[in-house]
Amino acid sequence: MAQFYEMPAISPTMEVGTLVAWQLKEGAAFESGTVLAEIGTDKANMEAEIFDDGFLLKLLIEEGDEVPPGFPIAIWGEEADEDVDALLEEFAARKAALAARGKDAKESNAEEPKPAEVAPAPAPPKATPAPTPPPRRTAAFDKARLQRTWMGTPLSADFCEPPGDLGFGAHQERVAASPLARKIAADRGISLNGLVGTGPGGRIVRADVEGAGQGRRGAAHAVRADESVKNSPMRKTIAKRLLASHQDIPTFFLTATFDMTACVSLRAMLKTQRPEARFSYNDMVIKAVARSLAEHPDVNASWGDDAIIRHGRIDVGVAVAVEGGLITPVIRAAHTKALSEISGEVRELAGRAKNQRLTPEEYTGGTFTISNLGMFGIDQFTAIINPPEAAILAVGRITEEPVVHEGELSIAHRMRVTMTCDHRVVDGAVGAAFLATLRTYLEHPTLLFVSDETL
Repeated sequence: MAQFYEMPAISPTMEVGTLVAWQLKEGAAFESGTVLAEIGTDKANMEAEIFDDGFLLKLLIEEGDEVPPGFPIAIWGEEADEDVDALLEEFAARKAALAARGKDAKESNAEEPKPAEVAPAPAPPKATPAPTPPPRRTAAFDKARLQRTWMGTPLSADFCEPPGDLGFGAHQERVAASPLARKIAADRGISLNGLVGTGPGGRIVRADVEGAGQGRRGAAHAVRADESVKNSPMRKTIAKRLLASHQDIPTFFLTATFDMTACVSLRAMLKTQRPEARFSYNDMVIKAVARSLAEHPDVNASWGDDAIIRHGRIDVGVAVAVEGGLITPVIRAAHTKALSEISGEVRELAGRAKNQRLTPEEYTGGTFTISNLGMFGIDQFTAIINPPEAAILAVGRITEEPVVHEGELSIAHRMRVTMTCDHRVVDGAVGAAFLATLRTYLEHPTLLFVSDETL
């Protein structure tokens, strides 16, 4: 009997699935375990298998279409000539219902609450007008007024140098231009009237005057057309989860600067003596964080309505940038693994993450996350917590800076980190103690090679 093959719920956070590619054609026979299609989730592309023997009778959606889990995407049957008319009618009805739900959701989101009407305040009693004070501005300056409105009422405000999101009214007499542009225009005999300004608020700047001197009125730069980029399932999930994190979690930030000179020296020595070993600074940070979490279970925790959960496992997520978003592969039991194991696992997971080949088990269930933008030249930043974790560590680049040690000026390698903490779980002193332990491991990295049994 013919029946639907529905969009599988491959990812635990999957709200819609994208049909990336069909692996079988209509009419093809298949056996149990055959890959029917490649499905794009909010995190990775996965293979969708069918666990029966039969024939693929009808493809219901096209490559690139997005539908929610449980929605029909194909019809299959045990025989190649089974009747599918009834199923096609049912599919048309379900498709229409899905489109109607999507339309209702858009209309609901588009509705804006109207402001309550406020009765006008009673007019104040008339009073004898006070003498008019003498004007404090020149006539030319008074005419340079910005036309704005507030609650439907016209307003005027004087601006000598308006910021970039503001512009002068059309009736102004004074032309908005920078002092340097005025000087160049005066030296070259160029009138500012009629020039198109490209500076903040339409102000004429040096390039506009020089361009006019070359026969161009204003800066005739080519303007790129707006481009609409469709939100992928990954981007939608990122927006939803991080918005919820930002709104629902009371966070605070702890920033510390570590002396990474010993780590730099150790890595240089390892590259010389063991060139086959590829240790990155990020690998050292992961190992140090994992060891620190083992000593501070209050940080390796999650908030619950009835109780705070202190995780017995230490699974460190590592944020990896991929096309269209980011994903956090998880290093399981990172505190028990050697630096070489962590290094190899990070490279392998990051490579498959960029090719969208991770399984849900490999990017979910972390207890702490590290986001490192040092390789992009970022000195310091703050990161948003990845729920249900209680903290995330933002790592900046390693720089050479002048430092004073015991009264002597020297050069040292420094690195800034900022930990974002969920204040429901991690208090300031708890987070500071964790960073102090992390400092010990990174400023004395040989401790990373000492097992707990030998301490």
